[in-house]
Amino acid sequence: MKKKVVSLLMTLVVTMGLLAGCGSTGETTAPQKTVTKEADNGEKIKIGYVCKDLSQTWFIQVTDNLKAYAEANNAEVILADAAMDPEKYLTAVDNMISQKVDVLIVCPPDQKLSQSTVDRCNEAGIKVFADADGLIDKKGKHIAPALELDAYVVGESQGEWMGNYVVSNNLSNDDASMYLCLTMETVSSCLPRSEGAYDKFRKVAPDFSEDKIIKADYDGTSELAYDVVAATVTANPQITKWVITAPNEEGAQGATRALEASGVDADSCVAGLGGYLAKDEFKKDFSCFKASGYFMASEDGQVIGEAAVNWAKDDSAVPFHEYIKDGEEYGVYPLGATMVTADDYEKIMGDDAK
Repeated sequence: MKKKVVSLLMTLVVTMGLLAGCGSTGETTAPQKTVTKEADNGEKIKIGYVCKDLSQTWFIQVTDNLKAYAEANNAEVILADAAMDPEKYLTAVDNMISQKVDVLIVCPPDQKLSQSTVDRCNEAGIKVFADADGLIDKKGKHIAPALELDAYVVGESQGEWMGNYVVSNNLSNDDASMYLCLTMETVSSCLPRSEGAYDKFRKVAPDFSEDKIIKADYDGTSELAYDVVAATVTANPQITKWVITAPNEEGAQGATRALEASGVDADSCVAGLGGYLAKDEFKKDFSCFKASGYFMASEDGQVIGEAAVNWAKDDSAVPFHEYIKDGEEYGVYPLGATMVTADDYEKIMGDDAK
């Protein structure tokens, strides 16, 4: 009983102190702080996430980790899948705005939608940042914060691995070999991956003739990657030893299935980026999908979750501010990658290898 009385008295003292700080003149003795969601009767922070393709394993893992972080921090996540459709994407952005989310995270299917996204959010007073594919202007400058892979460096890791594979297997002067570098021209965050892979491959395997290198574009899906690779293989019947790099796992998976269907997988090699589909290929008795640059979906999900929650609580906590580069107004959080194969993926990927 005595403890209850003491607690009540302390509460009254604090309350009186607060009342004393709010005089009838309207003046305050200290700057007022932004009221947070947590202070507002425990109301949850509302985070929206509009994804370009929620059927992709990577984004499933990212959003699972985002939701887990949000739930542990008095926040909820509303998901929307644009399914690679620009109209669906903009409709989803408008729906999130109408639901008055505190922070909106987006991954646009086409970065030409960047300005429309930012304009809509600014007009509605909604905080917005990007995940995976940044929101950029026509000059490639970020117009909102973003979490992105350090794309070119990631691509270099992939190209170096494939170059070493070519050299160790004596493919440089083998007339039956060809290098297919898959690209995603419309996605600024993915294009540097292919550029890095190509540039590093050329340095590591300088004797591999440029005449034996093909670049082919796809949209990031396994289906289109399959079609592109199948058509390329058909057009080059003399090639039985393909080496292929893809800027994401779906592209590598589609390439692998196309090589299998064409009957030229036995002496071919595919490398992807992500690791989340490669791990299943590594468990097979044989797959020409032999390597991948692993980056953690769990890290992505947690980082964007923390950024969204902090920004919702504090207007000044603009995401990734500490990563601002010269000439940019907004910061970009960089994710890296480590090449993994069937020999070491379990050790390197840990629980993500399951």
